[in-house]
Amino acid sequence: MLVTMNRTKCILAVLALLIAGSAAVQADLWQAPVSFGFSISVPYTWPIAWDASFSYLSTEALLSENVTAWFDLGTYPASFPDLYEAGASLLVKGWVGPTAVYAGGGVSMQYRRVGAAWALKPFLALRAGYQIWVLDALALSLQFRSLDAFPLSWTLVPEVSLGLQIGVGRARPERPRFDGDYLWFLVGLAAAALIAFLPRK
Repeated sequence: MLVTMNRTKCILAVLALLIAGSAAVQADLWQAPVSFGFSISVPYTWPIAWDASFSYLSTEALLSENVTAWFDLGTYPASFPDLYEAGASLLVKGWVGPTAVYAGGGVSMQYRRVGAAWALKPFLALRAGYQIWVLDALALSLQFRSLDAFPLSWTLVPEVSLGLQIGVGRARPERPRFDGDYLWFLVGLAAAALIAFLPRK
C-alpha cells in the first residue's frame, strides 16, 4: 500500500513538472536563474535493484552558463519515512549545441531515524551527467553519482539516475555553442577522479 502511494506521488510530481514546462515555453523566455527536477536513481547493477532506489527533487542554480550549484533532497522508498538524504554540489558544465555534459562534487548528508532520534552520516558526493534540452526550458537528464562515507575509503559506488529538469525561463544558451575548453577541463576532472579512486593494494 505504501509503495503504491509513493509511486502515485512520483507520477503526480512528474506530471506537475511537465505542465509547468509546457506553460513556460508558450512565451518568450528570459534567462533562467534556476531549474528544478525530479529523478530516480538506482545502483549501477543488473538486474536493477529497485529496493535500493533513491527518489529525489533537485534544484540547479545557474550561476553562469558553465558553472552551477546543485542541490537535491530525497528519500529511499524502501526505507521511507526513516531515511532521507540532502546534498549540495558545485558543477562545471560544457555545452555541445542543445546538450550539456557536466561533472563536479560536493557533500551529501543522510538522516536516519534511530529510535526517537536522528543519526547523521556525511558523504563525499561525486557527480557526472548529461542533459539534452529538448526545449529551452525542458531537459531530459542522465546522471551518475558515487557516495563515499567520511572518513573516506576512496572507493567508487556508482549509481545512475534518469529524470526531468525544468528551467524557470530559458536554461540552454540562446545560440548553439561548443565549449571545447570546458569539455577538456571535464575530461581532466574525470581522469583525476579515476586516479584518486583507483583500487589500492
